[in-house]
Amino acid sequence: MATQLVMGFSQLLLYLLVSMVASLKGCMGSDSVPIQINDDVFGLIVFKADLIDPSSYLSSWNEDDDSPCSWKFIECNPVSGRVSQVSLDGLGLSGRLGKGLQKLQHMKTLSLSRNNFSGDISLELGFLSNLERLNLSHNSLSGLIPSFLDSMSSIKFLDLSENSFSGKLPDDLFRNSLSLRYLSLAGNLLRGPVPSSLLSCSSLNTINLSNNHFSGDPDFSRGIWSLKRLRKLDLSHNEFSGSVPQGASAIHNLKELQLQGNRFSGSLPGDIGLCPHLNRLDLSSNRFSGALPESLQRLSSMNFFSLSKNMLAGEFPQWIGSLTNLEYLDLSSNGLTGSIPSSIGDLKSLRYLSLSNNKLFGIIPTSMASCPMLSVIQLRSNSFNGSIPEGLFDLGLEEVDFSHNGLVGSIPSGSSTFFSSLRTLDLSSNNLTGHIPAEKGLSSNLRYLNLSWNNLESRMPRELGYFQNLTVLDLRNSALVGLIPADICESGSLNILQLDGNSLMGQIPEEIGNCSSLYLLSLAQNNLSGSIPESISRLNKLKILKLEFNELTGEIPQKLGILENLLAVNISYNKLVGRLPVGGIFPSLDQSALQREFGNLLTIVEGTM
Repeated sequence: MATQLVMGFSQLLLYLLVSMVASLKGCMGSDSVPIQINDDVFGLIVFKADLIDPSSYLSSWNEDDDSPCSWKFIECNPVSGRVSQVSLDGLGLSGRLGKGLQKLQHMKTLSLSRNNFSGDISLELGFLSNLERLNLSHNSLSGLIPSFLDSMSSIKFLDLSENSFSGKLPDDLFRNSLSLRYLSLAGNLLRGPVPSSLLSCSSLNTINLSNNHFSGDPDFSRGIWSLKRLRKLDLSHNEFSGSVPQGASAIHNLKELQLQGNRFSGSLPGDIGLCPHLNRLDLSSNRFSGALPESLQRLSSMNFFSLSKNMLAGEFPQWIGSLTNLEYLDLSSNGLTGSIPSSIGDLKSLRYLSLSNNKLFGIIPTSMASCPMLSVIQLRSNSFNGSIPEGLFDLGLEEVDFSHNGLVGSIPSGSSTFFSSLRTLDLSSNNLTGHIPAEKGLSSNLRYLNLSWNNLESRMPRELGYFQNLTVLDLRNSALVGLIPADICESGSLNILQLDGNSLMGQIPEEIGNCSSLYLLSLAQNNLSGSIPESISRLNKLKILKLEFNELTGEIPQKLGILENLLAVNISYNKLVGRLPVGGIFPSLDQSALQREFGNLLTIVEGTM
């Protein structure tokens, strides 16, 4: 409070000083020395008085100077000597946008982005009639956006993104902004419809209203499609609804159309493919239905194409290979049918491919291995059959998800390049057979490996324990046989180890205690025998322990009671005897449930009474 009083008093003194100087100037005769006061100096000093400048970036701003043109972050018109630009981006300034700025009547650019300004927008900014560029993005400004643009008839660039502005926009906010070319209100809390006055700004080339709560029908047919100079339209992640009718082809220079994360419905606009310069099209996470327009095949410049999470139907586009510049393709979570054409191998720039959660069938084309830049392939939850193309695992892939299909055959061994780049491999819920190719992955960056629900009928390779970055190993229900390798935890990186539902035998290795990062250990439904290793008590991060339905014998290690993070344990349907541990989760276990699960092993329960 004291600081605010001092700052307010300082501003009052500055105003009084200006008034006194002006009075003296009016009283002086022709022989007097002229006294001049620069409005720009005064305005900037008043503005500075409201700021907190922790790094003293504005130390060169001196109220005793006749001109601010030598000050840091200030540019002046060389002819008039008046301030034309104030750029204070990313200086860590805070405070409010107070008085003073309205004095800079010749200013054309005001840029205060990436600071910590708070409060609302001062209506006095509207007095800057010559302002062409205003950037207040990435601050903590809040409140309503007032009708401050009325006098800013020269404004061309307006960026208020990434603040906390809220409420509805005045419908007449842009009525005098006929020169506006760039508008971004992204990342605020704005709601309601798009102001109709915006649609009269015929010079607009960029509109970004993303990540707000705008709603209603944005009126494409009579409004947005009439903005012929538009190059980028981003209405993503709002609450817009209604259809997107034809008319996009009227915007010849449109490069980006992003409508993802709304409630648009109906068919895709049939003429969307007639925008020859379109390179980014994202209509994902809406309610679009129907087939993909044939005109899309004409978008040879497009590099980003996402229609995921809609209700699209019809056959997978056989013309996909004509989009030769495509880098990102996501058609996942729709109802597309048919097979992937071999022409997909013509997409030499393709990096990301996701076709998961559709109704696709047939084989994975071998031509896909001809996409040299491919990094991510997601084909999850379809009906693909046949084998995995051998050459595919010779690419430098980072993520492969072929889970929940009908793939058969063996897992390709892959090249050393494949294992050095791979982060995620999910081949679960298929009919794959044969051994697990782990010998080339000893220096692997693999973090997630899921081969569960297959018919591998092989042993666990000991090399799996040496994958230095592996955090999840899921081999449930894969018909594994043999022993659990003693060095399964050699790297110590595992968080999750799931080996349920196999035919593993022998003892649980004592070395399991080396899995120091483990929080889920599930070895249920195997043929494991011997005692529960006491070394499990060293797994102090363990939250879930599942050992049920095995042939384990002996007493339960009492040291398991020190596992303070253990939330769930199931050791039922074994041949264990003795008492439950007295610490940790064990005293809270329901005894009647234990009686049902353990059957005749009542000595365990009775030992706790």
